Amino acid sequence: MPMLQRRPLLIISFILLLGACSLKTVYNRLDYLIPSYVEGLVSLDDVLEEKLKQRTISLVSWHRNTQLTQYAELLRTFQNDIQSPLNEELVLQHIVKIQLLWQSLEVKLNKEMAELLPLLNAEQQEELFASIEDKNEDYYDEYVDLYNDERIDQYTETTLETYENWLGYISYEQQRVIEKAAAELNNSAALRLDQRRLWQRSIQEILKTSESEEIKSKQLEQFFKRFSINDQPQLKLISDLNKKIIARLTVEIINQASPKQKTFFKNKTDEYIKIFSELAENR
Repeated sequence: MPMLQRRPLLIISFILLLGACSLKTVYNRLDYLIPSYVEGLVSLDDVLEEKLKQRTISLVSWHRNTQLTQYAELLRTFQNDIQSPLNEELVLQHIVKIQLLWQSLEVKLNKEMAELLPLLNAEQQEELFASIEDKNEDYYDEYVDLYNDERIDQYTETTLETYENWLGYISYEQQRVIEKAAAELNNSAALRLDQRRLWQRSIQEILKTSESEEIKSKQLEQFFKRFSINDQPQLKLISDLNKKIIARLTVEIINQASPKQKTFFKNKTDEYIKIFSELAENR
């Protein structure tokens, strides 16, 4: 997903790694955090700043009222699954459910962007796309311009941290399984960067026309509906292969999980279920 679309998702993903109190605090400040990030990309006048704040409040309200209970229910399903041997098919089904939740948020974000982007003047557009290109350069440095052993180390570290976050201490045997899977993961970073830049160029072409704001909004909305990074055939193939590797890894890790790890997972997910439920009730 292109950077401008993806960042609010990253904010929400990040808060899932925080403790319960921090999670509630950060989530309840998303109506401030998201506009602050956007304003770091492009300078807004008072009118645009107010429109952005109002659209963000609407977005967060929608997410609170429609998505959080689904997260909680998904975690309850995970709790049940961990008590009996997993299989790859079940894990892949859960991955699809998670992707569908993200996609519903992506649709909402695209709608907001289609409304707001045509309101930018030429100078603001230039500033915005320069900022996005800076992000692309950062992405290149962090994920593309790597030796293969650096990439594998990066995958290993990220994957290990993910399982540690949900299971606590990871055994030596589980670490070896993670290292093996990380070495098998296929690298799609360069292809994703190409797609991000295609997304950027396509939006620029729409915005620089002399059409009215209303027409540009409709054109952007149509473009966002058509465009998906993973629709690119080679990227879709890599994504599908990597999902299978992660599903197999998850089965191995969970089926090796100790009673202590399962208790850790139960306590951690109980905490998040409680928090998601309270946030959904605006508590």
